[in-house]
Amino acid sequence: MEENKTAKRVGVIIKISLTVALFVFIGALVFRMCQASHKALEELEITPALKEAYKSSDDLRTHAVNDEFSENGAVYAYSLVYIESEGYLQFTVRYNKRHIDEVKLTYPEFDEKNIRYELVDAKGKTYTPTVLKTEDKYNYRYFKMELSGVDFSTDTLSVKMILDGIDINVGEKSTLVIHRIDDTYIPYELKEKID
Repeated sequence: MEENKTAKRVGVIIKISLTVALFVFIGALVFRMCQASHKALEELEITPALKEAYKSSDDLRTHAVNDEFSENGAVYAYSLVYIESEGYLQFTVRYNKRHIDEVKLTYPEFDEKNIRYELVDAKGKTYTPTVLKTEDKYNYRYFKMELSGVDFSTDTLSVKMILDGIDINVGEKSTLVIHRIDDTYIPYELKEKID
């Protein structure tokens, strides 16, 4: 009889423990999803370069599927908006700070200010974007960038993360294609008027 009561108590403790573990797991998953879906720098930034390009052509376009990840998952790009005829491009890049923490294990003196990006077309031509804004949220750092004079007639445009001042070549695995000539693009709907 006493063994039966002990077995029931153990069963209740196991059920409670599993229920608590399940809720902790679901809570952690929801928290992680909230981190990843942060809307930092998602909106189009109205800049002098955008205004100038928009005067010549109001054909703003964006991706039908509007996000890309690099091979190593370190870099993520989204909110790409462009005016092809004017060579204008604006997009947001995010990287996970844990990748930089791994770099700092080998190069403790590395400063995140030494991270920069290049846009590379399929012909090997490089463009240096202007960083409009940066923002930190949870494990991520966001960069809103723009470029002018981009040649959209090449097969692909890729963003390459560069860590200045160290030997590590993160280039290949942190490079991601953000534009393919045969991708589907849709008109970008402005939330505010461009004067």
